[in-house]
Amino acid sequence: MTPRLITPPAALAVSMDAARRAARAPGNALDAEIADKVQGIIEEAEHKTGRAFITQTWVVTLDRFEEAIKLPNAPLASVDHIKFYDVAGVQQTLDPQDYVVNTGAEPGSVRPAPGLMWPATQLQREGAVEVQYVCGFGATDAAVPAAIKRYILGMLENDYYPNPNAQYLGSLLDRAMVY
Repeated sequence: MTPRLITPPAALAVSMDAARRAARAPGNALDAEIADKVQGIIEEAEHKTGRAFITQTWVVTLDRFEEAIKLPNAPLASVDHIKFYDVAGVQQTLDPQDYVVNTGAEPGSVRPAPGLMWPATQLQREGAVEVQYVCGFGATDAAVPAAIKRYILGMLENDYYPNPNAQYLGSLLDRAMVY
């Protein structure tokens, strides 16, 4: 299975106001820098968790149909289409009534509708099956769970914009423990 991002998220998983506060950056002079760092944290967190935080579109290709096609980047919102190359090598699009999308599972999946089987695909064709789908919690940071936002903002603050007073107090505490 080869996943590929088709439409990236249109927003960050945290608001710029929250990111500015975490970075202790007054005004918007550092917005581009902060947004870049936040995007890096989001990408790493999405990779580690196997989730998509903001709505995005992906496509996976397979060499043949599997009993249940598990789609990475939970939560699965919908399937746009399933295309395949039939035994004659002609690309076809499955009717949505011919498959069932399970958005409640993690990862989400697609199976043939009850009583049906996947159609035959062209033998020995790489990428014979294509599933395009939408995943993510929602279109804006308002849909992202609070725990994810806290993680992103905490990483931004601790890794990129640490509080100098907190570091100083921490080093004082470290020295106090030595004596």
